[in-house]
Amino acid sequence: MTQLLAIAMVSPSNRQAAPQPPAEENAPAASLGSVLSSCLDILRIEDPTTRKKAVEFIGNVPLGTVNAYGKWITAVKAIADSCAVTNRLFTQSEMCDFLTVAARGVDSKRAGSKAVTDATFHIYVDIMENYNKLNNAVRLHYPRIIIDTISALDKGVDTRGESVGVYAIDRYYQERKQSAPMEDPSLTYTAKGLPEASRPSVGRSEPPSFNSELVENLVQITGRSRKELESSLAALASVDIRKIKDLSSNYKRLQKYTRLSNSAGFKKEVEKDLGRKLTDNQLQHAANSIRKANSYIENVLDGKFVPHGTHGINHVKHNLEYGYQLMGLMEPRKRRSA
Repeated sequence: MTQLLAIAMVSPSNRQAAPQPPAEENAPAASLGSVLSSCLDILRIEDPTTRKKAVEFIGNVPLGTVNAYGKWITAVKAIADSCAVTNRLFTQSEMCDFLTVAARGVDSKRAGSKAVTDATFHIYVDIMENYNKLNNAVRLHYPRIIIDTISALDKGVDTRGESVGVYAIDRYYQERKQSAPMEDPSLTYTAKGLPEASRPSVGRSEPPSFNSELVENLVQITGRSRKELESSLAALASVDIRKIKDLSSNYKRLQKYTRLSNSAGFKKEVEKDLGRKLTDNQLQHAANSIRKANSYIENVLDGKFVPHGTHGINHVKHNLEYGYQLMGLMEPRKRRSA
């Protein structure tokens, strides 16, 4: 595997002949390293820094993730993430090529379906009509938007583990244009091999605990009955109960920020409360989390944030929680255990 991954770091211009893409990406001979190398060559990505980063990312992907998404989508995702991290922008024509390459990851039985062909054609038209109008922040993450959408078309879930219905693809694709630029792709690869004991698990070392005040606050927030809420809370890990408790305790601030989230006063009010400045990117991330606070609480209560195979967390949940932490509405886990 090490030797095959090393091949990917050599640009095609320095080889006698660039390898052809494997006929079957799941064939035994087509290792993940050779699939990555082929995709890099097809896309004509020769920058050594970008190629090296893609190899590094691939090296941190567990076998379970490869089995879940397939070698092709796994490799193309690593390329998309490495391009974003190394600031490698695609031209319009290169972006069309990337869409074509990414779409090859769709299972052959689904590739010719109307849903897949319509969606990929719509994305192609969107690239031709609007890609050059986008700012660089969005364009930098556009390959990630594409591979997430392709994964959703193929598997019903994106590469972060978020479920996407076939009839919600267009809405999802548009939403990713807003959320992808606010993410750090490298975080996906930094927690490889987390021991099982370090992952939260209900009822293993610390029984879930909650009081009547939390239940009453959630009655007001969600409109659910006490009995239903008590049942939902009892099924949660203690760490998730603490997070919901943090948000419910700060619900008045949440409501205030929600009213301001689309106004010029949002930045001023947040920085006044925090006593420190936030970057524009942090403010955008925080505002996105604020707008989704109610759905976050509902989804945690319903157990809808399914952990992603890469390292046992759900990236949608993780990103929302980062926004709440930026706002001082949720205490970081490390600080709790300190």
